[in-house]
Amino acid sequence: MYSFFRELVENSDNIYVLLDKHFHIRYISSVVRKYGAEPLSLLGKSIFNFTEPDQAKHWQDCLTRVNERKIFEVGLKLAGDEITYFDVTAYQVRQDHEDGGRVLELHDVTLRKKKEEQLLQSNQQMDQVIYKTTHDLKAPLMSAMGLLTLAEQAPEPQRSEYLTLLRRSLTKLNAFIEEMNHFYRTGKMAISSELINWQELIEEELADHRLTYQPEKISIRVNVNQPEEYWSDRLRVKTILTNLITNAIKYSDPQKDHNLIQITVQVNPAEAALTVQDNGIGIDKQYQQRIFEMFFRATTVAQGTGLGLFILKDTVQRLNGRVSVTSEPGVGSTFTVYLPNMKAPAGMATEDIRAGSRSFS
Repeated sequence: MYSFFRELVENSDNIYVLLDKHFHIRYISSVVRKYGAEPLSLLGKSIFNFTEPDQAKHWQDCLTRVNERKIFEVGLKLAGDEITYFDVTAYQVRQDHEDGGRVLELHDVTLRKKKEEQLLQSNQQMDQVIYKTTHDLKAPLMSAMGLLTLAEQAPEPQRSEYLTLLRRSLTKLNAFIEEMNHFYRTGKMAISSELINWQELIEEELADHRLTYQPEKISIRVNVNQPEEYWSDRLRVKTILTNLITNAIKYSDPQKDHNLIQITVQVNPAEAALTVQDNGIGIDKQYQQRIFEMFFRATTVAQGTGLGLFILKDTVQRLNGRVSVTSEPGVGSTFTVYLPNMKAPAGMATEDIRAGSRSFS
């Protein structure tokens, strides 16, 4: 009978643990190997060694209060630093009416936990969007209505001046709506994989920015080293590139005789490293941890919605990439984005990849 139950436990997807009355591990099923841990290496250790310090007391309270059966959730680090979340069913073991320890059944709920966290984050973002949208849409609308009333009653040339201000207000409103629309549209689209020529993509993006800066005041240099094929979601990569270039242009330093933006791409079989460096106004150190928050703006020097860098980081995360920033006020900023090199879809034809260096000024 013992061997039957042991075989049943060992062939389960759940982890079974036997603890003594001091909460040390006396037995743990071999399925724990799936999480990178060897059963023998865990024997004799306290079960509380595998949870976050701030959760250890809650973990201990739950196990101490077990009478017949109790279910609760806990996050454990069974191997390395990665946390796995489990629904724990705990049973008390009694020996001659005394506490003989606990039997735990651990059911992996990490996927459910991540979806719950994503839902919570989406709800929080939605709350921010609703508040910010009602605020940011109302202001330019009220301004536009006031300017329209003034324009209707004003003689020339004041009328032309009011109409110019009206257009500016409506342009700002339209930019905000377009940015929100783009964020939600790209967020709902499935990740695709296309062959990307970084040189061509950057040139295409810079062509779209021709009217957003004065070439005599801002020079843009490009250096692409792409000896490998690079595959990723073209629309999302373009979104990242758009926001980095827009940010560098928007926060150029008007006090400097000439502003320089350096765009560098280095591709290897594993990933592409995209760096956009500028000598603009820079970012105060106290704000550098917050610049990727939704609607956060570190300065009022330039107009913006506070969505650009939020969209940038969200898009990078959707591609399983990472982003870093270094900045010094008055010196400039450097943003570096690392994006994994995806595999080519089955049957997809390839094309020539060209590497090169160009200057746009």
